[in-house]
Amino acid sequence: MSRYIACIAVAGLSVVACMGTAAAAESASFESLDKNSDGKVSMDEASANDKLFVAFKSLDTNKDGALSKAEFAAWK
Repeated sequence: MSRYIACIAVAGLSVVACMGTAAAAESASFESLDKNSDGKVSMDEASANDKLFVAFKSLDTNKDGALSKAEFAAWK
């Protein structure tokens, strides 16, 4: 019985941890994604957020391979 309770507790904690990770990714700011602080979010940096990574090419309106703050703001 206590083994069952331990398994349920671990499963519950795993779900909470995954939800926290997803929430963090959803609320990613430009500054948190711009890891090298060059004022742009590269495709590599954008890969930290699945939804941003998928939208990257359509957001990169000047096709320079990076998102400016204005291009990033269009996604938010």
